[in-house]
Amino acid sequence: IHAIPGAAWVPLSILWFGMTERAVVFTILLGAVGVVIVETDTGIREVPPLIARAAKTMGARGWRYFWFVVVPAAIPKIMDGLRLAWAFGWRALMAGELFTSVSGLGGLLNQIVKTQDMNALLALMVLIAGIGIAVDAVFKWLQYRVWVRWGLAA
Repeated sequence: IHAIPGAAWVPLSILWFGMTERAVVFTILLGAVGVVIVETDTGIREVPPLIARAAKTMGARGWRYFWFVVVPAAIPKIMDGLRLAWAFGWRALMAGELFTSVSGLGGLLNQIVKTQDMNALLALMVLIAGIGIAVDAVFKWLQYRVWVRWGLAA
């Protein structure tokens, strides 16, 4: 799933769900979920061996080991995955709406292209970029707050 771009899922989504919002949601999910899974798996597998040994030496086992050792060690990668999922999902949303003409920014983009209004097209592109940049900034802030909460940043 992770290797296939979100836009490539649009035709399959349309075949399964028609030209509906469900097709767009399905496209977003397929475009975004893979990166979260990959990054979470990477974070879990990359627990520093010294920390893992120290925790096991001090008696951490089972859920205690997972919750107090693995989760904090994986948090940076999980947050990276969520931030990337947002970016991939945003792109998949635009592609899905563009192809299905579902109302939204992608659907509006489709209508503007049909009318060949260059000014409106450029304004909408700036809006889409602005939303992307703003949400990414929110994710960076959330990522920092989570890192502080788990003691990974000062």
